[in-house]
Amino acid sequence: MKIPFLSRPRTPEVERRRQPRLRVRGDSFVRIEGRDVALINWSEDGFLAGPYAGGLIPGQKATVRMVVQDYHDKDGKLDVELASVIKRIDGRGIAGRFLAPERYKRLALQAYYAAKLRRLKT
Repeated sequence: MKIPFLSRPRTPEVERRRQPRLRVRGDSFVRIEGRDVALINWSEDGFLAGPYAGGLIPGQKATVRMVVQDYHDKDGKLDVELASVIKRIDGRGIAGRFLAPERYKRLALQAYYAAKLRRLKT
């Protein structure tokens, strides 16, 4: 006897992100509403931090300060304050997307991200 929902092949998950997320290996955090929330992963477009217990809701805009600081990192640390829109809040944490940062912040974020991505691929 075949059970229909158990015998179907599993469909592969499709990656919908424009850029791969980078996991942090150190004391990295996002400061939201004056509280530090541990950073889980990030990219040029956004972040995922958690656990989060606060008053923000999806769709709300917030200013976040993201500090990426990996252990024994040759690239140094990234400390930037960015306007963001909250995309989701669930059991994993809070996810946000950056909103059109100023040129110098965007360039710093892109350069740091590219260095991390290059180091990851080698």
